[in-house]
Amino acid sequence: MSESSLLNQLLNDLRSDDKQRQRRALNRLARLLNTLHGDDQQPHVSDPQALLREPAILPLLIEILHNRDREIRVSAAHALGLLGESSAIPALLDSLLDRSKDVRRAAAKALGALGETEAVPGLVGALLADENSYVRWEAAKALHTLEASAALPELLEALAADDNSYVRYAAAEALGAIGERAALDGLEAALLDDRNDYVRFAAARALGQIADPTSVPVLLQALNSDNTHIWHAAAEALWMMDEAAMPYVFEGLLDEAPHIRRATLKAILWLSAEFDDEEVADNRDSDWIGLWGWWN
Repeated sequence: MSESSLLNQLLNDLRSDDKQRQRRALNRLARLLNTLHGDDQQPHVSDPQALLREPAILPLLIEILHNRDREIRVSAAHALGLLGESSAIPALLDSLLDRSKDVRRAAAKALGALGETEAVPGLVGALLADENSYVRWEAAKALHTLEASAALPELLEALAADDNSYVRYAAAEALGAIGERAALDGLEAALLDDRNDYVRFAAARALGQIADPTSVPVLLQALNSDNTHIWHAAAEALWMMDEAAMPYVFEGLLDEAPHIRRATLKAILWLSAEFDDEEVADNRDSDWIGLWGWWN
């Protein structure tokens, strides 16, 4: 069968009233589009770019977003994200209000994949207002992909107030990708106070991405965490600040609190050229702090 015949068959199947036939067609379409991204192989189609040149594909997928079948709507949203046409954004924004959480989640993911700031207001609305945590999580991840600085206040709100740790984690990652100093206070609070270790880990990494040395005192406190991943992320954040962090680190040596002085020593060891992080990770504080006489 020629490629034009295969394409015509695909279009006919997408228009079919038979649910199973339509689902199979959407799956085939997704696989063909994945080929364009290098994620799949379709040996029977030598020119998957033909899909992008076929004018009937986009309006047909947008129409399918209104199909009565939930799985079909999900597949259509997924395909629109892969197709990469920004003109699909209004339809996908409408799908953020779909009655099915699965469709709303697929729409949020597709909007992130399209990479256009036009989607930010709708994604912000989903982040703060959707009743389903998976949808809010997907919205936060999409805002991360878009590096949407316009969403910074809402991401900070989600980081501080969302009751789901996955959403808070994704919000912290998005704030790190955006990289603005306005996020420092919220990320520092999350690093010190969030009840979930994964969120605290993400906050430490985000502070490292922003790399503002005024965060050093908070990162020093995080070095005392019992969770290896958290203190390791805090140490990496200090490392990313390089020499700019050192004046703030040395201030910690004079801190009244013994735990801050111990954390400062750990930071200095980490930042030194001869420091072996695996060795320190394997030792208790007392094993190596004692060598320096910092017992008090």
